[in-house]
Amino acid sequence: QAVWPSFVQAQRCWRQRLRRIPRLPAVACMPPGGSSQRYSSISARRSIHERPVLVLKVGTSSLLVSDSTGQRVLLGNVAQLVELIVELRKKDYQVVLISSGAVGMGCIKLGIKKPSNLRTKQAVAAAGQSQLMRMYEDLFGTVRLQVAQLLISQSDFLDREHWGNVKATIMECLKLGVIPIINENDSTNTAELRFGDNDNLAALTAVQLEADGLCLFTDVNCLFTANPRVNPDAKPLRVVHEPWSLSVDTKDEGSGMGTGGMTTKLLAARTASVSGIPCVLLNSAFPKRLLDHLVFEPCDDEGTSVPASDGTYFMAMDTTQTVHDTRRWILSLPVTGELILDDGAARALGNKKSLLPAGIREVRGTFLGNEAVKIIHQGSEIGRGIVNFSSEEMLKVKGLSTGQFEDALGYNPGAEACHRNNIILTTSIESLLAIEVVPRLRPKKSANDIVGSRNRADSVSSAD
Repeated sequence: QAVWPSFVQAQRCWRQRLRRIPRLPAVACMPPGGSSQRYSSISARRSIHERPVLVLKVGTSSLLVSDSTGQRVLLGNVAQLVELIVELRKKDYQVVLISSGAVGMGCIKLGIKKPSNLRTKQAVAAAGQSQLMRMYEDLFGTVRLQVAQLLISQSDFLDREHWGNVKATIMECLKLGVIPIINENDSTNTAELRFGDNDNLAALTAVQLEADGLCLFTDVNCLFTANPRVNPDAKPLRVVHEPWSLSVDTKDEGSGMGTGGMTTKLLAARTASVSGIPCVLLNSAFPKRLLDHLVFEPCDDEGTSVPASDGTYFMAMDTTQTVHDTRRWILSLPVTGELILDDGAARALGNKKSLLPAGIREVRGTFLGNEAVKIIHQGSEIGRGIVNFSSEEMLKVKGLSTGQFEDALGYNPGAEACHRNNIILTTSIESLLAIEVVPRLRPKKSANDIVGSRNRADSVSSAD
């Protein structure tokens, strides 16, 4: 009887590959020229690709609707999306489409309500995915465009070599003039290897492809400070200057058709922005509003400059650190724990230093060496990194200097908790450098400590 590898085995395989793969040379995250692209429009950005790449994500609530007559496809939305992609291609953009809707289409196909049982949901997704692709094939065929289907899971991101193959397939599809349509493999994925929502999948795809822009379609006109359906005081946010530090009330009931919501879209926008990729949030009923956002040039003054049409524009972080394949990959990895830092350690990361155990105040979660963790300061995530210690080791050495590791562990595993090459910041460097650090007072040595140190020195000199 065949035994399928578990999630733990997949992680072990990934860690082994991480040790074997040589470190790639750092590549500047900004294209040649060195100047900031934070204030450039998406259309004016200097792309690393021959033609700029856009990643568009459309959710179930944008494709389907459920009302008193049952569930049905929003053909108007889908047709406008197809027309938008045609127009983007005329403007020389390459488009990758992330599309949900397999379970919803399966429910329509089978004439049933959305199931709650996992096995039934997987079977319905299998039935609906073919129907979803058939719809796209027919609609894109009317404008003489061809599409390709890619079903992936989070395990595809765990293995760098495997993801390299997926990335190569996507880029080759674009070269052939084919529209890659990507969805999570809902029919076979286990709970441990699921993205959970396609907003996350879209952001990670944009990061790994080094896309020039990400667009998330939803069922509202823009982001609000609170849910406008239940809070009349909610105010629209047209331009978000610092997505990595945004705090809004995203509690809502959702459409009930999909698995995401505004919270997952904010996380996706943050993932893209910290990688230097601008993100746009638009109402799926008006997809051509994206054209206005592609030429929008943001500025520092909040409220003085907004896109010509409704939507929310998330500005990209002006990343000054180099972003090689390892750092982009870290954002794709499942997080298994958290490290809580003191002020000095957080500021050191802003100075592009490695993370030392001495600056770690608290360790949360259970993880092994070479796994990804969140790096937290004052309750907010400031970065992610691959650790060199297990959580058990980290608990013993946190707050200690390197010279004390051997006494705590019985051996010296190395100096860094996370090497600087294996850390990607998810907040601005300026905010870290602005942290005021209070110097630590060294404890005064007692007379017994002084005598003891002298005796040890005498014994060493006697032995010499």
